[in-house]
Amino acid sequence: MIPWILPYFGIVIVGFILGFGPWIQRGRGIIRIVSVWLAIPLGLIAGLVVLLTLAFYQAEPPGLTDLAKQFSSKRADLETILKMANEDKQFSRIAPSFVDLARGGRYMADDLGSQLSKAHWDEYRRIYKRNGIKLGIQRDAAGDAFIMVDSIGLLNRGHATGYLFCDPSTSVDTDRFWPCLLHQQDGQRGFDPEKHIEAYSFHKLDDRWYAYDEGPS
Repeated sequence: MIPWILPYFGIVIVGFILGFGPWIQRGRGIIRIVSVWLAIPLGLIAGLVVLLTLAFYQAEPPGLTDLAKQFSSKRADLETILKMANEDKQFSRIAPSFVDLARGGRYMADDLGSQLSKAHWDEYRRIYKRNGIKLGIQRDAAGDAFIMVDSIGLLNRGHATGYLFCDPSTSVDTDRFWPCLLHQQDGQRGFDPEKHIEAYSFHKLDDRWYAYDEGPS
């Protein structure tokens, strides 16, 4: 805390006590005016702190339990996203504001070079918004799809949660998402920064669907 804040705050409090209390009659109006003026900077500082806190605050993304509870109500839309993405296999990532081509290269929203029509992109966005999906869909080389609901943190120090679909038609058995490799009902691994081991946890929802938490990495 800034060293002068506490003494300054104390002066303001004393001023309000003297200015609005019954103890002093003469000069009470001046004390009130001075106290109010002295309180204005404190109010501005407090407001700035609140705004900065709100700007940088990040809520945790939904956990595996929450994702599992919401799965049945969202499943139809999740399968629609998956079907649409199967028709757009040239993209490894389709987010609300950008797409990544599987062969490399990123295009921002409505870029004519993105190879994704505005109407089709708008349909993704409508479904994303309706289901609170903030990060879109990401696919790996095997065709597995991670529909990322939300995340917290930056780069490899954060983690993302969402719904993972393991492609049953693929013959690839490497470089896949962990649930698609392990074939377990539940799984979890902690983050080890020294060995560069990525953290994950998951819970199986249906034959090919998982609630999935990925990161940090």
